[in-house]
Amino acid sequence: MRIRILLTLITFTIVVCFGSIVSAGIDDGLIVYYPFDESTGDTASDASKHNNDAKLTGSAKWEPNSGKIGGALRLDGTGSSAEDDNGGDYIDGLEAFTIAVWVKSDTVGHDRGIIHSMDPNGGDNVFTLRYDAASWSTPGGTNLIKGAVTTTGGGQAYEGKSDVQTTEWQHLAFLWSSGEKLQLYIDGELDDNPTHNDDGKTGSITGATKFIVGKGAKDASASWPGLIDDVRIHDRVLAESEIAELASGVLAVEADGKLATTWADLKQKRD
Repeated sequence: MRIRILLTLITFTIVVCFGSIVSAGIDDGLIVYYPFDESTGDTASDASKHNNDAKLTGSAKWEPNSGKIGGALRLDGTGSSAEDDNGGDYIDGLEAFTIAVWVKSDTVGHDRGIIHSMDPNGGDNVFTLRYDAASWSTPGGTNLIKGAVTTTGGGQAYEGKSDVQTTEWQHLAFLWSSGEKLQLYIDGELDDNPTHNDDGKTGSITGATKFIVGKGAKDASASWPGLIDDVRIHDRVLAESEIAELASGVLAVEADGKLATTWADLKQKRD
């Protein structure tokens, strides 16, 4: 019995230590992290070390135990969102970033926003990621994912491959570094055949005024229709292995290095 207890303790220690090591690596450069695990209140707590909390707007509400990992933020498409009015302070000046987020849309074939950095004005620019029903490029794509940045060296737009919008949980990782093209990973896989992708511009992000979750360029009176979970912003380009880890949902670790979810819980979520 004592040997069995000892082995159990050793195994648990290894798992916790491994989780802390993974967290320390993948959280390098983390400037915003919204787990969206709240159950009450109107504030989305930032689990990074920077306290960049966001306020819920409109009919946004918490849905405990409905997320890809833990809880999630529910948006009904009528203009609700989570917003940090100070987002421009940490978005402007970025020379590299990764946006990582889980989304689950109620419908497909729409133009609703996921991430934006200013009040919507119809323009895809600055720091944005959204679903796109039909691209503007020629030849065009449909039911794709679109993103864009505005830098001190010029703007860059990205339109992914067609028919990737879904009503299932989907992990998105959108990446950029100065001088390079934009990249999009869908469920851990690189979209290597985008409809359109501008050449890289050398510079830093400029023009951001806030950080918005659940709205995009065309969402002045609308918003994301569905669930959003586990929003992360890094000030660096994550490695492909790190993106695959986030997209797997297998190991959920809090930003402070604590093991947040047991293996049994994770298996239940995956099943």
